[in-house]
Amino acid sequence: MPAAENSKICFYRDPYLPFFELKQCSTGGLSYRKHAHEEYSVGVVEQGRSFFWCAGQTTVLSPKTVVFLPPDSIHSCNPFHPERWAYTMLFVDAKWVQDFIISYKSCFWNRPIVKTAAGHKAVQASSMLLRSLRTDASPLEKEAMIAAFFEQSLAGGIALDTVSSSEVQPKLKAIRDYIQRCFLEKITLEQLEAVSDLNKFHIIRLFKQFYQIPPHTYQTLLRVNYAKKELLKHQPLAAIALATGFYDQSHFTKVFKAYTGVTPDHYQKLS
Repeated sequence: MPAAENSKICFYRDPYLPFFELKQCSTGGLSYRKHAHEEYSVGVVEQGRSFFWCAGQTTVLSPKTVVFLPPDSIHSCNPFHPERWAYTMLFVDAKWVQDFIISYKSCFWNRPIVKTAAGHKAVQASSMLLRSLRTDASPLEKEAMIAAFFEQSLAGGIALDTVSSSEVQPKLKAIRDYIQRCFLEKITLEQLEAVSDLNKFHIIRLFKQFYQIPPHTYQTLLRVNYAKKELLKHQPLAAIALATGFYDQSHFTKVFKAYTGVTPDHYQKLS
């Protein structure tokens, strides 16, 4: 839910995912002293240019530049033209990132990184992630996006653990059974980890390997199928959207049409 101190600085948070915060800024009229964050942070410059100081070096940031900062990295940013400066920044709790690193038995990203090539995969992945977190996606989908971002953009060539089918399949079935029971609720990766005893950072990849879709997509499919049954009972659309766990009726309509090809209203009228 967005909250802002002024009209040009907004913060996005999800009460079900307290480990991350998204900041969107479209003003350079602020004077940032040298400072540091307790969290890991990823920033993408969307408009304008700025002097970026970190670790004793100054770099010029331009549009489509992405900056990765580990906790306690002293830095400052001073835009050339305040009226044309815009960026988005994701802050992720240090423990969440450290648990991710441990889960892959890998050690990386212990110093600031600046990627200035607009076509770089890290820039594209960062921009896509930051846009996605501002949507009405479920907590399960948002955390999956953050985990996928770190896996693809920062972990590089980490070796994924291989596990036998006989060992993993019962655990994945436990996850699927749990989603089937609780698909109307807000499900998180931590809950799926608890019911399966699988590391939450591996659940998405393994579930997709066995069932061809990630857990959050499976949850959405169950919600859409449930909504179809409720629509046949001619329940009000707003009530169905709320009951099926969608953010609002607009979000419900968008998702329903993506999966069925028609809007809920049209589906209900045809029945």
